Amino acid sequence: MNAVSRSSLAKVRAPLLKAKHAPGAIYTSPTIYEREVETIFLKDWLCIGREEEFAKPGDFRAFRIAGEPLLVVRNRAGRINAFVNACRHRGVEVTTGQGNASKFTCPYHAWLYDLDGKLVSAPFNEGVQGFDFDHCALPSVRLETWAGWVFVNFDDRALALGSYLDVDQVRALTGFLRQEDLRLADRWDFTLDCNWKLVLENLMDMYHTGVIHSTSFGRVFPRDDFRYRLTAQGYHAEYQSLTMCPDGKSPFGPMPWMGAERAPWMQTAGKGVDRNDPLYAFTILVRPCMNIFARYDLVQPITYFPLGPDKTAVSVFTLFPAAHFARPDFEQSAQLYRDFIRVVIDEDRAMLDSLQQGLKSRRFVPGPTVKLEMPIHHMLNRYLDRLFGTAPKIRRRAKPARGKRNGRHARGSRT
Repeated sequence: MNAVSRSSLAKVRAPLLKAKHAPGAIYTSPTIYEREVETIFLKDWLCIGREEEFAKPGDFRAFRIAGEPLLVVRNRAGRINAFVNACRHRGVEVTTGQGNASKFTCPYHAWLYDLDGKLVSAPFNEGVQGFDFDHCALPSVRLETWAGWVFVNFDDRALALGSYLDVDQVRALTGFLRQEDLRLADRWDFTLDCNWKLVLENLMDMYHTGVIHSTSFGRVFPRDDFRYRLTAQGYHAEYQSLTMCPDGKSPFGPMPWMGAERAPWMQTAGKGVDRNDPLYAFTILVRPCMNIFARYDLVQPITYFPLGPDKTAVSVFTLFPAAHFARPDFEQSAQLYRDFIRVVIDEDRAMLDSLQQGLKSRRFVPGPTVKLEMPIHHMLNRYLDRLFGTAPKIRRRAKPARGKRNGRHARGSRT
């Protein structure tokens, strides 16, 4: 089964405290990687950036996502579109990087395309038969937006973006953040020498926070009472943590709409803090490869796309309320956050590289999952469902009823 045994997958599918982590081949096998591309990254909605990154007609950005070249550009009518970034002649990328352009000229043979992806001219095409130059264009890729974010999907038959997000209640659960009223203060793009799933798992791994991040934001972190809430394909949580700047001291204070309220599942006396409290934190997964993190003063999502079995392109976005940008101290204050997130990522970088190397060992035997790894266990099982089919249901003998459970959410319950 693509270098992984049925018995090793069965161990991952066991109940949390009886389960084992996934075998190393899940993170290192080229065959598994190709299956992921076809099953996940060419089927799901993928966040590639913010609308304000394409503010003016001609603003563009070129991407390579799971082996697919992509061009995103705002046209003269003000619409953001996505195209396959491959010339219709020989397949060379018609542009790279980012910037502003009035047209795109293939660097190989100078075929010229406009901002709508339409072929404008192709030198030396006289006498060519069987090719419709007049109706030639770069193939379109589906693009939709939500809360200021730009998403693409390579599958023409996929759910609409809103319906896709609603599977895990993403729109409802993040509405209080008002991301459409935020603006981008920093986008940091870099690569990590590890499998994309290790980035995903690390971002939900509260087990390591008090170890690797003990001198940064992890100095205040309720690991012993951390409560995840699982959804059909993801998870979310509200918890306590320092904000993402030195010493957890925000120069901005709470976002204007972060009121003195708590989520319904945080109403229990003594649990959590109000959303405008300096220790408020929130996280949610937007499957398959976007984690939104928020504090009382900012929103800081992270996206991660595979470049192969052992390399991942990562982007960290730092967002503040639009009104903050007019403050005379904005640049100086925002730089504190830019510098700090780089410190935090560097704390993880060497560990992720080492983790990838360890998983390549022929003698690596996956260890147990612990309570703090509940979302990792949940996501691994959903991942195995996607790649190998759902696990067979186990028939159990019915137990005598012991009375009705109360209506409160159990720790780690589904919403």
